[in-house]
Amino acid sequence: MSDERYRERQQRLKDKVDARVAAAQDERGIVMVFTGNGKGKTTAAFGTATRAVGHGKKVGVIQFIKGTWPNGERNLLEPHGVEFQVMATGFTWNTQDRDSDTRRLPGGLGACPPYAR
Repeated sequence: MSDERYRERQQRLKDKVDARVAAAQDERGIVMVFTGNGKGKTTAAFGTATRAVGHGKKVGVIQFIKGTWPNGERNLLEPHGVEFQVMATGFTWNTQDRDSDTRRLPGGLGACPPYAR
């Protein structure tokens, strides 16, 4: 494929993308859930929250298992209007009580609807 043909093809693609972006007028929120084994979930979540705040977005954080101990991320983000809901149910490997852990889940999920609007 020649360079000129490639540029033409890419310009057509760009025109389509630009038209779709211009037509997208609905302001929508986004809910992100970070799960999985190992480390990095909290770091990824707070990095994403920080970026959103930097772009002027409203951010809410719900933590299901962490405790209420102070943390630097919360200290940094709360003054910028980030709301925190900390369920403080503890780590399931500490409680080792499946029934209790399961009963507490709706409390955490109950905090979600205001952020899902």
